[in-house]
Amino acid sequence: MNREEVIADLIKFAAMAYKKDASEINEETNLSDLGVQSMQRVAMSASIEDEYDVSIPVAKFGQYKTVGDLADVIMEEAE
Repeated sequence: MNREEVIADLIKFAAMAYKKDASEINEETNLSDLGVQSMQRVAMSASIEDEYDVSIPVAKFGQYKTVGDLADVIMEEAE
């Protein structure tokens, strides 16, 4: 797994969770701009945990500003 693959997956997960067009989401997309409903965060967090076997607690999800920040955390946790 490389960072670009993780970002591509995160874009896919965000598009599904937040009901957005994936073409509108990139590495620099601010997660809070996508939406702040907890159910959306839970859905995205669950997708990440299922795909990468890492724990991204929903309570901490808001600490990650961009899709790229979240990718960095996943890369660190997966090592």
